[in-house]
Amino acid sequence: MWAGLRSQLVKFTSIFFTSVDDYLRFRAVCKSWRSAVPHRPDHLPTQLPFLLLVSTSEPRIRAAFRLTAASAGNVLPLPNRANRLCIGTSFGWLILLCMKDRLINLFNPVTAENIRLPYLDVLSFADVVSDADGPVIVAEKAVLSSDPTLDRDFVAVLFTRGVTIRWYTWRHGDESWTANANFLVQITVRMRDVVPYDNRTLCAIYGENDYWAVLKVDPGPPGRATIAACYAMPNCVPRTYYPSYLVVAAGKLLLAASHYDNWTASGNIIPEFRVFRLEPGDISRPAVAVEVDDIHDRILFLSPSSSMSVSAEDFFGFQGNFIYFVNKDERDERENWRVWRIVVQNLENDETNMVADSKSPNQRRLMWRAHQSDVAQWVPPNLRSCKR
Repeated sequence: MWAGLRSQLVKFTSIFFTSVDDYLRFRAVCKSWRSAVPHRPDHLPTQLPFLLLVSTSEPRIRAAFRLTAASAGNVLPLPNRANRLCIGTSFGWLILLCMKDRLINLFNPVTAENIRLPYLDVLSFADVVSDADGPVIVAEKAVLSSDPTLDRDFVAVLFTRGVTIRWYTWRHGDESWTANANFLVQITVRMRDVVPYDNRTLCAIYGENDYWAVLKVDPGPPGRATIAACYAMPNCVPRTYYPSYLVVAAGKLLLAASHYDNWTASGNIIPEFRVFRLEPGDISRPAVAVEVDDIHDRILFLSPSSSMSVSAEDFFGFQGNFIYFVNKDERDERENWRVWRIVVQNLENDETNMVADSKSPNQRRLMWRAHQSDVAQWVPPNLRSCKR
């Protein structure tokens, strides 16, 4: 009589699961087991992410790709978030901007929790660069300083384009966005990528991998983010206008820089990535970058301002030292459209392969057509309850 197991034993057993799929199946065995373990566990490690497809046209959020094995997956439709543009993801939360009224929301696509943030209209238009149609604020990127399910004092940081003040912050309890002025450090080139790193710290790269900066986040109130250090990128890191991504893996800050030397038999070009470990400097030593060809059991998932890593040991069928990324491949017959594919790179030998579609009878390569300006972002499922 499995249903008759003592609730303490059922709860104790549940803490050994590392996969959210296994945990949910365990809860589904029977009513008594379901009531013995929490609906939203706190002990699970970072999960394998799904790939969110974000469009520049309606519907803004089109579909999601979910890994089901080392080289298999499928694309599933998501509920339509009409007039919502995803401007960032952090810790499994989508940062959504309503194009109609410029309201920002944090949305957890797994638990459907929603956190409402202030309207962008409260920003000071004195800092906005006007164009022919009047003042324009462009929300370029957005990140969270920490996980809202673990830190009640998390800070949302909104990076803008077309303004003299480059970012604004909000924390729980703030009634409006706070402009962050950094008079001592003025970076005039465009930000390439930004990720949360360490305790209430952000790291960003600028230009063609010309600079990288460390931003310290103060929860206040009001919440603020200030550049604590800015470095010229070490010479070993290639300067390139091709995509580069910051990602935190096992507490280390990595930079994945792409280069295009890999041509397929059909004449298409597929990027490969070189990985560097970035180490901030201090008064007595400069910042350094060290190229690495072995990230051990880590798997990297690369996408703009939402790159992440997981340990392969936590997921059956996966191997470490691999990189997953999206490649905008051959041109579609329609103007400004591309055929997109998911690629996996073995960092040990730089071999790349296309991810297959598990729903296809012949395991055909997974591909879809999307606009050139569309974005794909990796999002890890987050089942924890939000701190209030």
